[in-house]
Amino acid sequence: MRHLEKEIETLRYHQQLLLKIIQNPKAKLDLLIVEKNMTKEEAQQLLELCESLSKKFVTEKAEGYMNFQPLFNDLQKHLTPKLTVKEVIEAFLAQGLHKSFMQEMSKFYY
Repeated sequence: MRHLEKEIETLRYHQQLLLKIIQNPKAKLDLLIVEKNMTKEEAQQLLELCESLSKKFVTEKAEGYMNFQPLFNDLQKHLTPKLTVKEVIEAFLAQGLHKSFMQEMSKFYY
Protein backbone atom coordinates (compact mmCIF):
# COMPACT_ATOMS: atom_id res chain seq x y z
CA MET A 1 0.00 0.00 0.00
CA ARG A 2 2.84 2.43 0.82
CA HIS A 3 4.28 1.91 -2.67
CA LEU A 4 0.98 2.96 -4.22
CA GLU A 5 0.84 6.11 -2.08
CA LYS A 6 4.37 7.00 -3.20
CA GLU A 7 3.39 6.52 -6.85
CA ILE A 8 0.34 8.75 -6.44
CA GLU A 9 2.49 11.42 -4.77
CA THR A 10 4.96 11.28 -7.66
CA LEU A 11 2.16 11.52 -10.23
CA ARG A 12 0.74 14.58 -8.47
CA TYR A 13 4.18 16.17 -8.49
CA HIS A 14 4.58 15.43 -12.20
CA GLN A 15 1.14 16.89 -12.86
CA GLN A 16 2.22 20.15 -11.21
CA LEU A 17 5.39 20.20 -13.31
CA LEU A 18 3.46 19.53 -16.51
CA LEU A 19 1.22 22.51 -15.80
CA LYS A 20 4.33 24.66 -15.39
CA ILE A 21 5.72 23.29 -18.67
CA ILE A 22 2.51 24.24 -20.50
CA GLN A 23 2.90 27.80 -19.23
CA ASN A 24 6.64 27.89 -19.95
CA PRO A 25 7.86 25.59 -22.74
CA LYS A 26 11.47 26.50 -21.83
CA ALA A 27 11.10 24.63 -18.52
CA LYS A 28 13.44 21.86 -19.70
CA LEU A 29 14.49 20.87 -16.20
CA ASP A 30 10.87 20.28 -15.22
CA LEU A 31 10.40 18.23 -18.38
CA LEU A 32 13.53 16.19 -17.61
CA ILE A 33 12.22 15.43 -14.12
CA VAL A 34 8.97 14.12 -15.57
CA GLU A 35 10.65 12.19 -18.40
CA LYS A 36 13.02 10.45 -15.98
CA ASN A 37 10.19 9.70 -13.54
CA MET A 38 12.00 11.40 -10.69
CA THR A 39 10.32 11.70 -7.32
CA LYS A 40 9.92 15.06 -5.64
CA GLU A 41 12.69 14.05 -3.21
CA GLU A 42 15.08 13.16 -6.05
CA ALA A 43 14.34 16.46 -7.78
CA GLN A 44 14.91 18.35 -4.53
CA GLN A 45 18.24 16.60 -4.02
CA LEU A 46 19.26 17.58 -7.56
CA LEU A 47 18.32 21.21 -6.97
CA GLU A 48 20.16 21.29 -3.64
CA LEU A 49 23.25 19.69 -5.17
CA CYS A 50 23.37 22.21 -8.00
CA GLU A 51 22.71 25.12 -5.63
CA SER A 52 25.54 24.01 -3.37
CA LEU A 53 28.01 23.46 -6.21
CA SER A 54 27.01 26.75 -7.84
CA LYS A 55 27.74 28.63 -4.62
CA LYS A 56 31.07 26.84 -4.33
CA PHE A 57 31.83 27.79 -7.95
CA VAL A 58 31.15 31.48 -7.26
CA THR A 59 33.38 31.38 -4.16
CA GLU A 60 36.21 29.58 -5.93
CA LYS A 61 36.00 31.86 -8.95
CA ALA A 62 36.18 34.91 -6.67
CA GLU A 63 39.25 33.41 -5.01
CA GLY A 64 40.95 33.10 -8.39
CA TYR A 65 40.50 29.39 -9.06
CA MET A 66 40.74 28.46 -12.71
CA ASN A 67 40.24 24.68 -12.61
CA PHE A 68 36.68 23.63 -11.95
CA GLN A 69 37.06 19.97 -12.88
CA PRO A 70 36.58 18.90 -9.22
CA LEU A 71 33.16 20.60 -9.20
CA PHE A 72 32.22 18.79 -12.40
CA ASN A 73 33.36 15.51 -10.83
CA ASP A 74 31.22 16.21 -7.75
CA LEU A 75 28.21 16.96 -9.93
CA GLN A 76 28.68 13.76 -11.89
CA LYS A 77 29.35 11.67 -8.79
CA HIS A 78 26.27 12.79 -6.86
CA LEU A 79 23.69 12.60 -9.63
CA THR A 80 20.96 10.02 -9.45
CA PRO A 81 21.61 7.16 -11.91
CA LYS A 82 18.46 8.28 -13.72
CA LEU A 83 20.31 11.29 -15.13
CA THR A 84 23.42 12.04 -17.11
CA VAL A 85 25.49 15.11 -16.39
CA LYS A 86 24.95 16.29 -19.97
CA GLU A 87 21.15 16.14 -19.58
CA VAL A 88 21.32 18.07 -16.33
CA ILE A 89 23.58 20.80 -17.65
CA GLU A 90 21.51 21.27 -20.81
CA ALA A 91 18.24 21.37 -18.86
CA PHE A 92 19.56 23.88 -16.32
CA LEU A 93 20.95 26.10 -19.09
CA ALA A 94 17.71 25.93 -21.10
CA GLN A 95 15.72 26.90 -18.03
CA GLY A 96 18.21 29.64 -17.09
CA LEU A 97 19.19 28.15 -13.72
CA HIS A 98 22.70 28.53 -12.28
CA LYS A 99 23.73 29.79 -15.69
CA SER A 100 27.39 30.72 -15.15
CA PHE A 101 28.07 27.53 -13.20
CA MET A 102 26.40 25.33 -15.81
CA GLN A 103 28.17 27.12 -18.66
CA GLU A 104 31.48 26.34 -16.98
CA MET A 105 30.43 22.71 -16.39
CA SER A 106 29.44 22.32 -20.04
CA LYS A 107 33.10 22.78 -21.01
CA PHE A 108 33.92 19.41 -19.45
CA TYR A 109 31.65 17.21 -21.52
CA TYR A 110 32.11 18.75 -24.96
